Amino acid sequence: MTRSGFFWRLALSIAIDLADFTFGRIPIFGTVTDGIGTVVLWALWGPAGLVNAWEIVDVTDFADGFIPTATLIALYVGWKNGILGGRGSNNVTPTQQ
Repeated sequence: MTRSGFFWRLALSIAIDLADFTFGRIPIFGTVTDGIGTVVLWALWGPAGLVNAWEIVDVTDFADGFIPTATLIALYVGWKNGILGGRGSNNVTPTQQ
């Protein structure tokens, strides 16, 4: 994954969280969008995106809107892959002169 690809995916994850915070309050619509959001996050971030499935458990659709799960997943994957200063970012080989 490139840095620009990561930041585009991060922006989409933030948009998913904003939609969940605003439109996710509608009782049935919120639960459906949590399910769709989980599928989209799985496509974007792989198995880490399935963490978003916990939002489906909240049938009131009020508590899950205050936790930016999609953004946290994106930041975790970016950190894990070394894009945000994770373990892979210090694997720099010096250039030969």
